[in-house]
Amino acid sequence: MRNNKLAIILLMGVAGSAAAQTSDKPGDIPSTNSHEIDVALSNDTLQLKYIGSGNKVGVSNSRFSGAFFLSENRDIVLSAGLVFPVDFNFGRLSVLIGPQAYAALLNEENNDVMALSLGAELRFVLDKDLDFAIAGWGYYAPDILTFGSADKLTDLGVQAEIPLSKQMKGFAGFRWFEFDLTQGQGKNKLQDELYVGLGYRF
Repeated sequence: MRNNKLAIILLMGVAGSAAAQTSDKPGDIPSTNSHEIDVALSNDTLQLKYIGSGNKVGVSNSRFSGAFFLSENRDIVLSAGLVFPVDFNFGRLSVLIGPQAYAALLNEENNDVMALSLGAELRFVLDKDLDFAIAGWGYYAPDILTFGSADKLTDLGVQAEIPLSKQMKGFAGFRWFEFDLTQGQGKNKLQDELYVGLGYRF
C-alpha cells in the first residue's frame, strides 16, 4: 500500500508541475509563456495550486491546473484538471468546463481515494477597471468514478479576487470539500470554512 501511495504522489506531482502556466488575466485561457502560483490558507488547511496552458499536455485552447491540499488531520489530496471555455459570449462572465482528477491519502491507514470528477469554473468581473471579480467552481465525482474508500466526491467553492499589482492578486472565499465514505462510515469533510490567499503571475 505504501508503494501505491508513493506512485500516486509521484504521478500527480508530475501533473502538478507541468501545470505551472497561466495568462495575465485570471479568466482567460493561459498563454504558454506565463505562470501562476496560488497559495490558499484557512485555519485548518493549506493549498498550493499551479495553473497553466493545456498546450503543455498537448491540448490547445484549454487551461490545465494541479494542486496540493493538506488538512490539519494530515489528509493529503493531489488534483489535476483540464477545463475548456464555453464558446458563447456571456459578457463579463467567463465559463469553463472539464474534468478534474483527485488522489487522496487520508489520515487513516488504508483509506485512499481516487476520483474522476466533472465540473465547471465561473468568473464574473464586477469592476473592469479594477478587475475585481467573483469566481466559483463546482466538481462532482459519482460512485462509478470514485475508487477506494469513498463513494463520491464533492468540491464546491466561491471567492472574491482583486489585483494587488500587475503580477499579484489577493483572494478570499469559502470552500466545501468532502468525500462520502464507503461501508457506512459517513463523510470525510476535508474543508468547510473560509480561506484567504495570494496569487503570483510571472
